[in-house]
Amino acid sequence: MRKKRDAEGTKARVLESAEQIFASRGFSATSLAEISRASGISDGLILYHFKTKEGLYKEVIERISRRYTEVFQGIRDKDLPPAEMMRDSLKSVFDFWRADNTYNRISLWAYLERRDDMAGSEAGLTAGLAAYLKSLQDDGRFPEEIHPVVFLSMIIGSIHFWFRYKSRYTAILQLKEKDERLDELFLKQFSRILMCFFDNPELWNQLGE
Repeated sequence: MRKKRDAEGTKARVLESAEQIFASRGFSATSLAEISRASGISDGLILYHFKTKEGLYKEVIERISRRYTEVFQGIRDKDLPPAEMMRDSLKSVFDFWRADNTYNRISLWAYLERRDDMAGSEAGLTAGLAAYLKSLQDDGRFPEEIHPVVFLSMIIGSIHFWFRYKSRYTAILQLKEKDERLDELFLKQFSRILMCFFDNPELWNQLGE
C-alpha cells in the first residue's frame, strides 16, 4: 500500500510541475529535464510513470479538463431553473478562469501549436452543454432560433477574450477601476445581456435576421 501511495504522490508532483511549465512555455519548448528539476523527480521515473513527454502532456490535459468539467457538473446537480442555471454557470466559469489561469494559458498554447488535445476536451464539454440547451429548446424554455453551439461560443469566447486582454486594455485605455471591480462589472453586465433571452425569449425575434 505504501508503494502505491508513493507512486501516486510522485505522479501528482510531476503533474503539478508539468502543468505550470506547459502553461508557461507550451508543449514544444518544454523539456523533461525542466519538469524533472521543478518536481524533484528524475527523468527516468517520469518516463516510468508517463512513458513519453506526450503521455505526460495528455495526462495534464485530462487533469485540468476534469477540474473544468466539475464546475458544470456541480451546477447541473443542483437541478436549478434554466435561467438560474445559466446565471450560476456563467459565474462558475468566470470564477474558474479567474482562479485557474493554467487552463487558459495551456489552451492558448495548444491553439498556437495546432494541437488537438485541448480542443477535443473543450469540444466534448461544449457538446454536453449544447445538449442541455437543446433540451430547454424542446421544452420551449429557450428560443429555438438560437443555435446552442453558437450561443455557447459567444459566452466562452467572451470570457476567453476578457481574461486575455483585460490587463492590456486597462493600461492602454488608462482605466481607473481596480482589477476586481472590472471583473465585477463584466460579469454583472454580461449576465444581464444573456438573461434577456431567458426572461424575454421574443427578444431574439425582435433583433431581426
